[in-house]
Formats: sequence, structure tokens, C-alpha cells
Amino acid sequence: MSALRFLLLTLFLGVVVGCGGEERKPVEPPPPTAKAVLQDIATTGNLSAKQAELKQELEGMGESDPEKAEELLADFEQLITLKNAAEIKAKAQEMADKL
Repeated sequence: MSALRFLLLTLFLGVVVGCGGEERKPVEPPPPTAKAVLQDIATTGNLSAKQAELKQELEGMGESDPEKAEELLADFEQLITLKNAAEIKAKAQEMADKL
């Protein structure tokens, strides 16, 4: 009887301790898409806050759609030369519409 109790206790402890599993990592939201970044710029006209993020998104498109990425990167080079907020908004919207 005590052997059965010992066996059940050992089994129980093994299950409890063994079920700890691996550590859970927090789930990070996916990065915004190029279109979402461009729409934000088209709304605010603030390119400086999103310039690096947009460039990274556009360069990342090169793997899936190299032609579109090349076209949008050329547009990006034009976009970063603009100083007027209305021109920035218009160019950003034009680029977003291509996506």
C-alpha cells in the first residue's frame, strides 16, 4: 500500500514539475506596413518622424516585389527632398495609392 502511495506521489510530482513547459515570450505586434506608414505621413505631413521606418519598409519589399520596391524607393528619394507639408502629404498619398 505504501509502495502504491509512493508511486502515485512520484507520478503526481513528475506531472506537476514536468508541465512547466518553456518560457513564454511576449508576442510583439508586427511592424507596420509601408502603406500604413505612408498613410500616416499623408495625414500628418510629418516625414521626419517616419523617414527611417519608411525606408526600411520599402527596402524590405525588395524581396517580394523588386520592381515595385525600386519604383517606390525612387519616389522615396523625391519625397525626402520635399519641404512643404502639403507636398509631402500629396507625394506620400501618391505612393500609398501604388500599394
